[in-house]
Amino acid sequence: MRQTIRTSSILSIVGLMCLATTARAIDPQVEACIRQNEPKTTAVQKIEMRSTDRVGYEKVLAADIYLKRYPDQTSRLIAYFNEPDDILGTRLLVIEKPPANEMYMYMPSLFKIRRITTKRISSSMYGSDFSYEDIERFYSMLSSEKPVQAPDGMLDGKPVYVLESRPEKESGSKYETVVAHFDQQDCILRRVDFFESGGKLRKQLVVDAGSIKPVGSIKAPREFVMTDLRNGTETRLSIRQLELDVPLDDEIFDHERLKEFRGIR
Repeated sequence: MRQTIRTSSILSIVGLMCLATTARAIDPQVEACIRQNEPKTTAVQKIEMRSTDRVGYEKVLAADIYLKRYPDQTSRLIAYFNEPDDILGTRLLVIEKPPANEMYMYMPSLFKIRRITTKRISSSMYGSDFSYEDIERFYSMLSSEKPVQAPDGMLDGKPVYVLESRPEKESGSKYETVVAHFDQQDCILRRVDFFESGGKLRKQLVVDAGSIKPVGSIKAPREFVMTDLRNGTETRLSIRQLELDVPLDDEIFDHERLKEFRGIR
């Protein structure tokens, strides 16, 4: 069955992006509640990222995203960038492969496919406040991090489930801890805190609560804001269009064919 959702978000694709280490294993009922808002097989979406620097200058990044889930609980993602003009046609491929994902990029101006190493995953993606690692987390592509549940908390006066992650040093992550907060009523992600070494809060991803709308049997956020507290910058990520359960051939996620890929629309 095929569903088309316009001006909606990736549901809780962000959902399980941070499950991993602290007080106790995640309650199975909590995990099931979070997973019910995830795409089950595939998702095709159009995203827009608007980044604002300290002086108010705005930069726009737009891409088509293709995501496919596999029976072994891993995923593959390919992004085709449409804006700005200087990166038009650039492709980014992420292959989830625990313990370390593979990431490839093709830039038309260079005429070659290159692999992104773990040393670069913490760098900014085209001037936005999202690093390559942040994109992996946003699309739940870090299954090697094991989920652990911290004590419940409160956020904006509402009880939330708190899930923590501590990335392995070998991953190349610059985060010491990643803390995700889920509303206990609907299990929708509301905020993620990214801490650097020493417990210093570096970034914060906030879901626009007003953008959460019911779509079929799920609830879907439409807008996310990533703030870099050290740099004083922010990026608003908007999901403009989303299609679920779209047939996606495995061959489009082959890094050797990345140069040929031009989208499926």
